[in-house]
Formats: sequence, structure tokens, C-alpha cells
Amino acid sequence: MFNLTPLVKNLLIINILMFIIPEVFLPDHHLFVEFFGLRYVLSSSFLPTQLLSYSLIHASWSHLFSNMFGLLIFGPILESTLGPKKFLLFYFITAIGAGVFYSIIHLFEVYPFIEQAGAFLKNQDADEFARLLSSYSQPLYERNLPFILEYSRNTNNPAYQMEAARVVEGIIDLRQNTPMVGASGAIFGVMMGFGYLYPNLKMMLLFPPIPIQAKYLVGFYGIYALYSAIEKVPGDNVAHYAHLGGMVVGYLLLRFWKTHPNHY
Repeated sequence: MFNLTPLVKNLLIINILMFIIPEVFLPDHHLFVEFFGLRYVLSSSFLPTQLLSYSLIHASWSHLFSNMFGLLIFGPILESTLGPKKFLLFYFITAIGAGVFYSIIHLFEVYPFIEQAGAFLKNQDADEFARLLSSYSQPLYERNLPFILEYSRNTNNPAYQMEAARVVEGIIDLRQNTPMVGASGAIFGVMMGFGYLYPNLKMMLLFPPIPIQAKYLVGFYGIYALYSAIEKVPGDNVAHYAHLGGMVVGYLLLRFWKTHPNHY
């Protein structure tokens, strides 16, 4: 069913082993994710090596499966076209590029919130507390609404101040120290490469089972990733900007290499 090329096979094995080994041999496999996942660039836990290592770590079996399935579908024909060495370079450059793209966007999203939260902790104000929670997550704001109302009536009460500080410090920790993991950036880069090189190649979708040209499939995923990144649905923890970054870097790299599409 699949024409499994050597490098795609090796990448599949590496990614699977990087998931299984900590699951089986480490008492707490989350420490593996914490160390190798990509952190907020201004965090004390950030390491430049994380711009690549994050792409070899996955959070769950379903996360691993979806990425490896994409690699299995789009990777072999791209490896056959570019050649093994160029394909490997393409894969890791798009992974790093996606990490850099995500980190820049994440910095612009997180830094103003951290500054605002730090100012609140120095000089607490009930209205500012409400604005912080609302800007971070509307569901979180709604869950804490009874406390917000009580806090607004007891702003100088040390107990309420301590609880408000605890909530805000927890959000700061989440925003600064939640690692981003997964090969999605590289996979979206590979998908972009496939769509760029073979735009008119028809593929059969699984759901619904209809044929579609590669350029339309890739275009749909790109638009969906952009929409999801901007819309920010509550509870969506997917790094959509990494997906977009992988696609952008993949496209630019093929243009830089002057690799021409095959129109047939």
C-alpha cells in the first residue's frame, strides 16, 4: 500500500522509539517531554537545542499516529523526488523553521501578558485581575466569576489577595513553561513540499472517499491552520503557528533550491 523509502522508514522508527523508550523505561516520562519540548524563549528552561528536539517528542499515541501517518503518506514521494540527503535536510530545516516561527509568535503573545501579570502581582487590583483572566481564557474567567465578584468587594483582604496571586502565578507558569512538542511542523512542511511539487496529483480522501488535487488539499490545511491560530478555540492546545511555520519554510526552501513543480 505504501512505498516506504529508507529515510521515511528511519524517521518513523526514530519517532516511535522516542515515544516508547521514555514510556517504558522512565519512572516519569513527562520529564522527557519537559526537557526536550520547546519552551518559551525567555524561560530559564529554554535551550536552543529544543528548536529541533521538540519535533522528535509526542504527547500521546494519537498525536504520534497522526503525524507519522502524514509522514507515511507524503514523505516517500518527496524523498524520491529530492533524494535522501536533500529530503533529510528539508525535513529538519522545516522542523527548526516551524519551531522558530512558533517561538516568535508565542513571544509576542506571551510577553505582554507576563508584563501585565507582573504589574498586577506588585499592585493588586480586582478589575485588573478580571481583565487578566478574561484575556487568557474566557472559560477560566467564567469559572472564577464568583471569586472575582467577592474579590472586588474585598480587595484589601489578604486571603483574597493570596488566592488571586496564586491563580495569576499559575497562569504565568503555564504560559512560560508549557512545552510544545510534535513533528507536526515538519509534517506540514513535507505536505507543502508534496503539494508544491505535485500540485495536480489526485489523492483519494478517506473521509469522504473522494479524489482531490494535492494543491487543494494542502491549501485547505493551510487555511484551516491559519483560521485555527487566529480564532483560538477554548481548549485547543494545538500549535497551529508551528504548522503554518512548517508550510512557509517548506515553500521558501523549495523556491530557494529552485525545485520546479511537476504539472501533470
